[in-house]
Amino acid sequence: MIETGLKELDKFLGGGIKEGLITSISGQSATGKTQLIFQICVNALHNGKEILFQDTIGEFRPERLVEMMRLQKINSSLLDKIKVNRITNTAQQIDCLSKTSPESYSLIIVDSVTDLFSFEYSKKEQSLEKYISFMKYMHNLSSIAIDGKIPIIVTNIVRTINKQEKENLEESISMYIHTKIKLSKNNNGYSCQAISPFANKQFQYTITSKGLTDQS
Repeated sequence: MIETGLKELDKFLGGGIKEGLITSISGQSATGKTQLIFQICVNALHNGKEILFQDTIGEFRPERLVEMMRLQKINSSLLDKIKVNRITNTAQQIDCLSKTSPESYSLIIVDSVTDLFSFEYSKKEQSLEKYISFMKYMHNLSSIAIDGKIPIIVTNIVRTINKQEKENLEESISMYIHTKIKLSKNNNGYSCQAISPFANKQFQYTITSKGLTDQS
């Protein structure tokens, strides 16, 4: 189990991110999605094994991780345990799963899970092909989580369409997610909504140099 660094969220999750499950972190731009997965990475480093970080959007920033580790007085040499795959197309994203040995990792992160699928299958006549391909990918990802007993985190973008927030490929991704963490901005700052099959909780958080923290 890996702590998120947000006390209210960890309490909701029963201690943190659990093994054998896929957890999604979604939200619009600048709500702290990348910050949250970075601090989860830092906490996962204590487990001893390596972390696999699949970057499909080019937002992995090792200097930010080093800053967070320094503030927590963690040896920055542990950064070597985070193995980053820069993925630029869906073929690479799918193929990467077949080459993954779950027993080597304490955590797998896919940031972002839907971005390349939406980009490559953007035409209307390709929509069915997109959904089929993406659902096969999510099924394989789920099998890795279950069979390898490993926690997997995927991030996803939320956009405003016709004045309503819509998560990218929401219907397809929800079938394989056990817990959803949605980050958003509101009049009081930032809000985290945590959703599981059995509960739904919302609380405020702030973004600091150390990462996301509970709002006091």
